[in-house]
Amino acid sequence: MNFLMANPVLKTIQSGGFNREYLVYVPQNPHKEKPDGVIVCLHGFSRTMNDYFDNYPFTSVADSLNLIMIAPQALPEQNPMIYLETDLLYRFTNNRIPLNSVWGCGLSVRVYSKPLGITLLNEELNKNIDEVGFINQIIDSVLSENSLPAENIFMLGTSMGGYMAYQYALKNGERLSGLISIVGSMGLSIKGMNYSQPVPICDFHSLTDEVVPYTGSYEQYDGIVYLGKDLSEVINYWVETNGAGAPVREQVHYYPSTNGITVEKITYPDPVNEVIHYKMNGSSHTYFFQKENGDCMDYLEEISRFIRSHLSGSSTSIPDVTAEKPFFFPNPVQDLVHFNAMTGMVTIYDIAGRPVFSQSFSSGQTDLSFLKPGIYMIRVQSGNAVQVNRIIKK
Repeated sequence: MNFLMANPVLKTIQSGGFNREYLVYVPQNPHKEKPDGVIVCLHGFSRTMNDYFDNYPFTSVADSLNLIMIAPQALPEQNPMIYLETDLLYRFTNNRIPLNSVWGCGLSVRVYSKPLGITLLNEELNKNIDEVGFINQIIDSVLSENSLPAENIFMLGTSMGGYMAYQYALKNGERLSGLISIVGSMGLSIKGMNYSQPVPICDFHSLTDEVVPYTGSYEQYDGIVYLGKDLSEVINYWVETNGAGAPVREQVHYYPSTNGITVEKITYPDPVNEVIHYKMNGSSHTYFFQKENGDCMDYLEEISRFIRSHLSGSSTSIPDVTAEKPFFFPNPVQDLVHFNAMTGMVTIYDIAGRPVFSQSFSSGQTDLSFLKPGIYMIRVQSGNAVQVNRIIKK
């Protein structure tokens, strides 16, 4: 008799005096003997770890990129006083805050009443929970169980999960190969702003987000609710931390749009620690971009491109680096790229690994002025020597 093993598998671990739960999904990739890394998926405020299996189709990303998915569960709020304060807030504003599933991510909720001239609520949620320690425990456990090296560790958070991803990056960013935040932010009480560990960033946020406002606050019932930093401040922090370059802006039209939602993609280039910000306009907090919906982009495709460009030591459609000495300069390039060889072959790939240009050269240079600004992969072969690396087109 054949038995099908559950996938994902529910696991538990003791962490910080609590019995914590998480789900582990093993990628279904018939071309690989073992996974290439992990992606930690952090759910939103008052949501559950099941979101990434019941509501969001992220298993397809895990399968195609051969990554183990880890989806941990947040705890209920542990401070009884906050429950009393939120009940009082409900009486004044008719705004109830659910506290059944809350990350300790430096998120402070501050509510100021303009008619009363007082602050009704100013509390940091689950501030004494060591979430970073918990996440490190489950990452280490999964790596050990699957005999994987401590590389290709990605983190993705939606809404409050985005806050938690940023908090983790400020504490243990050296472990991350990349961070993806979808409609999240950085909390007003976030810790580690002086840590300054570069991390590749891919951030999605809407100017019309009604739950986590782009500016960090919104007005309601004659009051002001503060939920985090302005997204411009968040992006600027990571651009400075990563030492990324001047922004390259692109109006996204990857697919014909039928719903009026617009997206501006802003890339702050760096050979290793780029920052990419998708600034949407017209989408709500819970809107999930899919080309089938008539959107100009697809969340899963953009996330896959970002992760793929930061995977190391795995077999992807982009050729591997086989030589260390640079064959080409400058980088970034505006028009002519020069080679440390007079003859050879150059091939340019887009970030998804698709070839967009291939040509032999015989004068030690090639003109790339026709390329749109952005990040590409360049493969240069001269004789038996080959190098592949990222190149930025200004």
